[in-house]
Formats: sequence, structure tokens, C-alpha cells
Amino acid sequence: MPSLPKLPTLSAPPDPATVCPPCGKCCRYVAVGIDGPVTVSGVSTALWLVYHRNVSVYQSHDGDWFVLFPADCENLLPNGLCGVYEDRPTLCRDYDVDGCEGTSAEAPEKVRFDDGAALGAWLRSRRPALFARCLAKGILPPFVKGDVPEASAGARGRPGSARAERPRLRPRG
Repeated sequence: MPSLPKLPTLSAPPDPATVCPPCGKCCRYVAVGIDGPVTVSGVSTALWLVYHRNVSVYQSHDGDWFVLFPADCENLLPNGLCGVYEDRPTLCRDYDVDGCEGTSAEAPEKVRFDDGAALGAWLRSRRPALFARCLAKGILPPFVKGDVPEASAGARGRPGSARAERPRLRPRG
């Protein structure tokens, strides 16, 4: 029986700069999967999330929903490369560089909400039946409903703003 050809082996591990653009964009946030704003409960949760400073909710191009927290990885080097590349977590190893923010001209998310007003506008225009159910449940304050311009609702979370006067939503545990 003939012997099989020997597979080539790498003489050295790949240089991270050759497999990853040194932008570090994927190392500057944490995104965790959530149930999206497709039910009244999901809208309520998404609102609670985006009411917090620097927290966003987005839908990927695959249709999955995520909550996004800006946060630099402690191993991100000033040159945009990974300081623990050889020993990086499996999640980082499995990241698809071909569709990443650093190599794609397409926006990284299909839709993104950075505040309640943006979520409310999307619901009103794209999910009117769900918007109506949320209105009936009383979970949309005036600036989310579009009744009051957000600028007049006050700055995010400041005392005296429409947001600060409303009871806080609490996640279910």
C-alpha cells in the first residue's frame, strides 16, 4: 500500500499582523446575545439596556440580537494587535476575520439602538403592531413615543430629566 503524502506543517505560528488587520476594533467592546425587541418584554428589556450610558443593542446581519458594552481588552496592544495572540481565548480564535469590522465595507450591524428614542422610532416605523402593544402596556415614555423631542427630555439620566423621573425598569432574574 502506498504511503500517504505528508501534510505540510507550519514552521512557526502565524504572525497576527498577517491574519488580522491591526485595527483592534473587535477588541474594543463586549457583545452578549439577548432576546431582541420583538416582543413587549423584549422591547422593555432593550429599553432598560439602552437607558444606561454607553450601552447599545444591535441586530447582526444574521438576525441575532446583542447588547454591546464598549470596553477595551486588557491584552490589546497600542499597535492594535493582540498581546496574547498565541494563547488567546477560543472565542477570539473562532472570530471570522473575513467579515470583521476591519476588513468589511459593510456596517457591522444591521440595526443599532444607542438610546430609547432610536428604538422607539424603529418600532414606530418598522414594527407598528408591536409599537401599539408597547403603548398599551405603558412602557414607552414620551421621548420614546416621539411625543417630546429627546433634547427637551433632558440629558441622559440627569436629575430632572424625563428619564430620571420615570421608575427604573428592573431586569428579571
